[in-house]
This record gives sequence, structure tokens and C-alpha cells, in this order.
Amino acid sequence: MSIWNYFWFDRQDPLPMAVCRICVGVLLLAMFLALTPNWDRFYAADGMLQLDDAQLYAGQYVDWYSLLHWTEGVVPVRAWWYVGIAASVGLILGWQTRIMTVALFALMTSLINRNSWIVNGEDLVLRMILFHGMFSPWGMRLSIDARRRKDQARPLPLVWAWRAMQINFLLIYAISLPYKFAQEPAWWTGDAMHWTIASDMWWEKGRMPWITLACDGWIRRAMTWGTVIVEGLAPFLVWFRLTRVPMALSIMALHVGIAFCIPGVTLFTLSMVAGAALFLPAEFYQCCAARAPK
Repeated sequence: MSIWNYFWFDRQDPLPMAVCRICVGVLLLAMFLALTPNWDRFYAADGMLQLDDAQLYAGQYVDWYSLLHWTEGVVPVRAWWYVGIAASVGLILGWQTRIMTVALFALMTSLINRNSWIVNGEDLVLRMILFHGMFSPWGMRLSIDARRRKDQARPLPLVWAWRAMQINFLLIYAISLPYKFAQEPAWWTGDAMHWTIASDMWWEKGRMPWITLACDGWIRRAMTWGTVIVEGLAPFLVWFRLTRVPMALSIMALHVGIAFCIPGVTLFTLSMVAGAALFLPAEFYQCCAARAPK
């Protein structure tokens, strides 16, 4: 029972959640800025989907769980872009943090339901983090809210919302890894990263596969099996004090490497880096800050 209480109801410094919050805010801001020229094309009722087409609803498309649906004709679609920009900046700065988190979660859910054909992994990962962020104290550190409350003595928060966020993040690996082995034999042979990098979907044809062909294929095998090892061990080793930091840094290094090798999934891999920031203890960030050049 003591282990259960420590795991769910201990009080800890929420600094790692604050770092995650800032990273999520930066990624959301980058995403909304990248969507600027295509916002109306993707999300307007007369955009790429033509929402007045009756045949569209014969499939799996559902627009009911979307703010854009319920405000159609009342609020311009472009106005929601400004909401996303403002809320992302607010989340980064930690101003009215909970309100900004709720707003971004509602907006991300609305965008995902509005046009599911353009949904990518980062949309789902960021929405998941935002969902747990609504219940978390990730505005207690590195935020305007915290500075405004500096004169109020507040105890460290309970970690239950933090733990739920961590578990949900690790389930991505625990669920996806078995599917990789079941659906793609190349993960067994060590060739999966080669075929991923060589795919025209992620890279311009002929630009990058040389890295996976070098050294008689051992580089691609190391990349493939290294990915398997990190994703397979992550759900277990991040919970132990001795292996927590190395494992969290390994997750970050893995996804930064993927972003370099497969730029088509950069936002998704960086969203996983933001999630991995939850596992580094507050002491790690404090040590890094102390060693940073003044």
C-alpha cells in the first residue's frame, strides 16, 4: 500500500511537467504557424472536403464533436487559428495555464474531428498530453501564474495527474511495438528503418537511403534494432531511479534521430521528446540550469 500511495499520491516538484508544457506550447505554435496558408483549405466547410456533400457522411467522417461545426456561419474558421496562436503563446508563458490548456484541448479535438484525413501522430500525442494537462499542475513552475502567486505558500502538488500522463505516454510504445513485429517482418530482419527512410512518402526519391546501405547494412540494422530496444525497455526502465535518466535521454535521442533521418515526421517525433521530458527528475533540470552559461 505504501508503494501505491508513493506512486500516485506523493508530492513532487512539478518542474518536469512545466518543461513538458513549454515544449508542447512551442510545438503547437509551430504547427499552427505551419497551417497558416492552408487553414481555410483544410478546415472550412467549402474546403478540400466539401462538407455539404451528402456522400461524405456515408463513411466514417464525423464532424459533430467539433467547435468548428457548431459555430459554422457564426464564427469565421480563420478566427480559430487566432485562438490557437494565442492559446499556444499563453501555454508557453504559463498565463492562465489551465484555461489555455482547456482551450487548446478543445481546439485540437475539433480539428481532428473536422478533418481526420490530415491527422498525424503529433495531433494525437499533443491532444493526449493536453487532456492530462487539464488536470495537472504544470502551471506551477516556469510560468506567469507561478510568479503572480509567489507570495502564497503552496505545498508541492500530488503526482497522480503526472503519473497518468506518463502511463498514457508509455502505452504508445507498449501497444505499437507488438504491432510492428506482427505487421512488418522487416523489424525482425533489421531492415525496417531502410524501407522507412527510402520511402518516397518521407524523403525525396534518392536522397537519403545511402546511410542505411553503408557498412554492409549494419547501420540500418543498428538503427532498427536500437529503436526496438529503446521502445521495448522504455515502459519498464523509466520507473527505476538508476535507469530513469538514461532511459529518458535514450527516448529523446531516438526521436531526435528519427526527426533527422525522416523529416516528414518531425513534429510527431518532437512531440514524443516533449513527452519524454516528463520522466527526467526536477534535479536533472536544476543541474542543467546551474551548469548553463550565465
